Amino acid sequence: MTRFRPYLLSNLYFTLWVSSISGISNALASYWSKDLGALESAIDFIHAFAGNSVIGLIVNFIPATFNVKYAHTPLFWLSGNLMMLGMNALMLGAHYAIQTENPIEARIVPTIASQCLENMFILKRLIAKNNA
Repeated sequence: MTRFRPYLLSNLYFTLWVSSISGISNALASYWSKDLGALESAIDFIHAFAGNSVIGLIVNFIPATFNVKYAHTPLFWLSGNLMMLGMNALMLGAHYAIQTENPIEARIVPTIASQCLENMFILKRLIAKNNA
């Protein structure tokens, strides 16, 4: 279990944050642009959070595994960002495959959130490495 723990924690890190940010974005868009009430916006939050969480718990093992295995390499800042861009391209392809109404619009917030989270993870590793 100890060897599995870093992967699980990293997976939960990405899944919960991206799901939360996507849910908040969805709820705010519903509230302001569609003029829906608080209850409908809360339902949109739950819909986006749950949708991202379920698939995220499966898919986010890829960046979690990558980060745990390659965080010590000298070009991790570059390879980590390229890996996350690749993951976002795969998710955009998945949205096209399931015929989402507007796949690019659906992926804007999760892409920005996941790239920011990856860079926060990289920065945390670089700071820890420089302080050691």
